[in-house]
Amino acid sequence: MTKRLAALIFLLLLAGCGSPQFIDGPLPGEATPPAREEIVIWHTYSDEETRIFENEVIPAFEQAYPGIRVTPVRQPYSLELKSTIIARATSGKPPDLVRMDITWVPELSSLGVLYPVGDLPDFKAAAGRLQAVTMDTNKFKGRYYGLPLDVNTRVAIYNRRQLERLGIDTPRSVDELVQAARKAKLPLGLDGPSLWSLLPYFYGMGGQVMDPTYTRADGYLNSPASIAALTRIVALTDEGVFDRNLILGRGDRWEAVLKGNMLMADDGPWFYSVLSTSQNNKFDLEGDTLVTPFPGRSVIGGENLVILRDTPHLEAAWTFMKWMTGKAAQEMMFKAGQLPTNSEAGTSATAQGNAFVAATMEGVKNAMLRPPIPDDIEIEDLFSNYMLLVFTKKLTVAEGLNQAAAAIDAVVRAK
Repeated sequence: MTKRLAALIFLLLLAGCGSPQFIDGPLPGEATPPAREEIVIWHTYSDEETRIFENEVIPAFEQAYPGIRVTPVRQPYSLELKSTIIARATSGKPPDLVRMDITWVPELSSLGVLYPVGDLPDFKAAAGRLQAVTMDTNKFKGRYYGLPLDVNTRVAIYNRRQLERLGIDTPRSVDELVQAARKAKLPLGLDGPSLWSLLPYFYGMGGQVMDPTYTRADGYLNSPASIAALTRIVALTDEGVFDRNLILGRGDRWEAVLKGNMLMADDGPWFYSVLSTSQNNKFDLEGDTLVTPFPGRSVIGGENLVILRDTPHLEAAWTFMKWMTGKAAQEMMFKAGQLPTNSEAGTSATAQGNAFVAATMEGVKNAMLRPPIPDDIEIEDLFSNYMLLVFTKKLTVAEGLNQAAAAIDAVVRAK
């Protein structure tokens, strides 16, 4: 072979190396690598939750299901996020799954944005391993639109030293709680007129918000029993059992209960998670507080995992949803403070000896729903505003409840 011919062959080989036909596809005898189906999930996890979700949970899932790739997209938690989900669904460019607040499910279900996963053939098996009360947060007009991913509820956080000083046993009902506050001559930390804050006391004293089907408030929110309940709460506020400043949004409940200036503050899991990691915390949380389930019934909170109706990856998204509510994934997320909805994982979490977790998981069993209706934000605002007018004595109890019931029913009828 001449030097000129050898050089020509070398140049042709170099040109072939840049040809798409040369590098596209497997070489002869090689198998085509299997395509991985990609699903996109939007979430609002915190920094630590995101670290565990993205570095531990997702890799474990992808190892178990190598044909599926999960792409997480962290989003800021806000009402704008709900609007963005609706807009993306309308434009045909939604994510496949979203982790969302339980109160968003009714509205997005009513708009046809969510896939009714309750219609899938193995839904009952997936739901059967989850706590029943958490499943209720996914139900709208008889159909299920998601699975509960994590759960919380308000628990009672007492000043331990004040209870010991006065020889007071932890109350088991709202009535016993009021008597304990009177004996201690210390207020209780009712922190505002919202449904989330007021309902445990309002329901505990016999009040109601809407009928069992959540179609009307008239005759329930303004019933004689509800008027009596709110009248008692207002009277107890005048007496000092409830701190009016806190109801009006002024003051620091956390510091008050830790300093012994308040007998009890009811709050969610963030009380311990925030203070235990705060560099400015100067209190002994275990020594200064005693935590129990709320005496009576508290309100359930948490997040659900849903599938967007127009996903082209329904089977893969459903596979991931079932896996996220399984024992292994739930126990991984529990390390970041996410309280599990899976019954087995919940038992394991409670068995770890954390008093706050144990109190919360016990309280969840008897927790109540806020009205699961599409107009939850508007109704929450109406309820809070009318209650504020009552507490500031601009309306009587009867006037406030009558007007609130009429306003809520007008919203429900308009939809």
